[in-house]
Amino acid sequence: MKVYPYCISTVTTQKSIENLLEASGAGSYRDEHPWIVAREFLDRAVEGSAVFPILFATGDPLRISYWSTIKRLDVHEFRKGIWQTACDFDMLREANPIWSNLDSVTLKASDDQLRRERLEGVRTHRYQLDAHHIRPYAICETPPFILALGEPVEVVV
Repeated sequence: MKVYPYCISTVTTQKSIENLLEASGAGSYRDEHPWIVAREFLDRAVEGSAVFPILFATGDPLRISYWSTIKRLDVHEFRKGIWQTACDFDMLREANPIWSNLDSVTLKASDDQLRRERLEGVRTHRYQLDAHHIRPYAICETPPFILALGEPVEVVV
């Protein structure tokens, strides 16, 4: 299995997670915000024959509790400014406790930063995920505990 180097993180309720786990363990997440860029990332992952992970944060304070891989992500505009995103995902898996703090996950660096790292060998500063950046979703670097499950995909910017 190939794993895309980026993922998305979002917030849900513990009750929603429990309901999914009681049913099949897989499910769908809906949001009124258009996840247009997330859809573009999913398309790139699929083009590279890779899975595109999603991290779910729950609780107060927020913690990464579960993760999965996205099967389908549809974005619909019903009327001007009225959107719905439907994100279908595979079986939920518990997140590694070491990676449960939001700040253990890194936000995706800009394309310019990534290009500089690739061409100049200079690792630029990374920003950690926090409660302010996770809503409606955040684009993050896929955590190592997920990358370790498969073969990473190289993305050239």
